[in-house]
Amino acid sequence: MRSYLYRKGKKSVRLSELKLEKPSIEASVILPTYNEEGNIERLIKAITGALKGTSYEIVVVDDDSKDGTPKIIDRYAKKGNVAALHRYGKRGIFSAIRDGIKVAKGKVVVIMDADFSHPPQLLPKLIAHSKNYDLVSGSRFCKGAGIKAPFIRAFATWLFNSVIRFILGLRITDWTGGFHAIRKDAFLNLRFRYPASWGEFDLELLYRSKRKKLSIKEVPFVYSFREEGSSKSAQGFGFFFGYAFKYGIRSLRLKFFDWL
Repeated sequence: MRSYLYRKGKKSVRLSELKLEKPSIEASVILPTYNEEGNIERLIKAITGALKGTSYEIVVVDDDSKDGTPKIIDRYAKKGNVAALHRYGKRGIFSAIRDGIKVAKGKVVVIMDADFSHPPQLLPKLIAHSKNYDLVSGSRFCKGAGIKAPFIRAFATWLFNSVIRFILGLRITDWTGGFHAIRKDAFLNLRFRYPASWGEFDLELLYRSKRKKLSIKEVPFVYSFREEGSSKSAQGFGFFFGYAFKYGIRSLRLKFFDWL
């Protein structure tokens, strides 16, 4: 049975459904987690330092982790700037992001990974650009960007993005970076049609934003492959062929069959 436990400050509420929160602060950073005890505390501290002086919150959406992640985020949730959303009987990165955005109080929501692959120090720039753009997207292929990862991952990422750009024919350099700042009202106005088990939700987010004629700015960043914790993605050849299949099918579906 699906259920939620939301904790922030002195508030602790068990829910069967999530209520949509109205924006009341500048920004919310959404962190989907599963077994991230090796990263989450350091990341919360890094985000807190990066956004000092900003009206913000960190929404950690945890899919019933089996390590120490739930206790860590509950401890930080008592301090006020961190909200812990525990999900039971439900799992998946895109549904976690959407649930996090529902309860987020920020006018701008930032989507990023919990494994330090996305640099927290870039958050102020993403949020600042959000004053002039509907969607600010981190890119690993703009000038000044890069990828620090094993060769097979770096090459596969470049290859996937090249194929996706060719299929969709839209001027976006990075379709699979997963690092975005978007106005909450703009996100809620997008109509997503397809489920996502890995990062293929990125394609639909960017594609629908383009179709809605949202203003988009890409900002360079250097991607760093995770050092701790367990990846939500497949590994080795399973990673390569699994991603190739899912991204390829999603690209073709959006380009040629989305009207069905």
